[in-house]
Amino acid sequence: MNCYLITLTVATFFLLTGSGAAQSSPDIFSRIESDNPSHGNVSISQDSKITELVNLHLAQQKKTGLRGYRILIYMGSGQEANKDADAERAKFISKYEDVKSYKKWEYPFFKVYVGDFRTKSEALKFSKLIENDYPNSFIREDYISFPQ
Repeated sequence: MNCYLITLTVATFFLLTGSGAAQSSPDIFSRIESDNPSHGNVSISQDSKITELVNLHLAQQKKTGLRGYRILIYMGSGQEANKDADAERAKFISKYEDVKSYKKWEYPFFKVYVGDFRTKSEALKFSKLIENDYPNSFIREDYISFPQ
């Protein structure tokens, strides 16, 4: 009975938070069950609707992103702000090419954000690393790109 209640709660959560079709690529359960000698064998026995709901939820998360943190390194408005944002982003990419950067228009400012940090401590660690180049940067909660 208790297992049924947990399954029903999880299924209801995924039903209420997701929309659209389930993804057609291999689902998380297939990846878990795949034979990998270093991980052992796993067999999952469940209703196919649960698999569909979980895949639906994951597909929705990929569209909207995850809640996380980014660091704002540039914010400007005016006639030259768009060009300045591009220049600041290019300067950042040349020095930190492994870290993703994003230019956004948020009325009335052009802004450049960097990083896709899952935790605030990760963002703080990177913020300390770039503080000499970007002394006015600050951390902001944002929806970040889904990890690959």
